Amino acid sequence: MAGLVAIVVCTLMLGVAMAVFLCPGEMARAYRRARTRVSPVEPAPEGPPIEELARSLRRLRGEVLAPAPGTTMARRRGATAAYEDLLVAAARALGEPDTLTGVPEGTDREAERLRLEHVLRRAGLALD
Repeated sequence: MAGLVAIVVCTLMLGVAMAVFLCPGEMARAYRRARTRVSPVEPAPEGPPIEELARSLRRLRGEVLAPAPGTTMARRRGATAAYEDLLVAAARALGEPDTLTGVPEGTDREAERLRLEHVLRRAGLALD
């Protein structure tokens, strides 16, 4: 019985070796298919890279906290809205919960924005 198993194993090994030698493209595709079935490829992360988000946050933060004299209210609100959008995107990229989106304008929203900045700093994102 052991001799029969040895013959079968040797035949299979010879067949695989011939297949690799004669059809390398087909074997490579078959290997990739088998590998992705065993461990599927993770999807690419959504949104811009966290480094780009951090750079944009640092740039806009100064504009939101201390706008230049003579800046119109529309520009101030636009900068604040853009800054908040970047905060939300950074929170999602770092896996932190987004609680800023549903908060209405006013002191509650400002407090939530400060809390989200603190959460992002604690997660390792430098905003200053």
